[in-house]
Amino acid sequence: MPVTWTISTADRLVSARAEGIVTLTDIEALLDDIVVKDALTYRKMFDGRGAIGQYDDADVMSLGARIQAYNTLDLSGAAAIVVDTQERYDVALRFANIAKAKRPIRVFWDPQSARTWLDSNPTLEDSV
Repeated sequence: MPVTWTISTADRLVSARAEGIVTLTDIEALLDDIVVKDALTYRKMFDGRGAIGQYDDADVMSLGARIQAYNTLDLSGAAAIVVDTQERYDVALRFANIAKAKRPIRVFWDPQSARTWLDSNPTLEDSV
């Protein structure tokens, strides 16, 4: 499975890691589980280091639209995306901008910095 995750109710944290070839369907499975487990308000850390995205611009736009739909519920927790290449950074930044989330979102180069930021109770002003 290219995307694995845990949802911790105690920590109010979703931790996901993607490795190998990742498609829109893989990301949608993660999002579906977050919704089903009522974890939209939880903080989220997505570690995309080592992932190879197999998607096109339409997929990115579709994902952004889905996140915007969640925003209408005003239930989104802060999100940190971890990357390891400039290309992945650019894609993550594009996603963050397309999603126009009503929540703090930021792209990081290492998971420790991402977790520290998530634990700091970031605000919208702390976003990308």
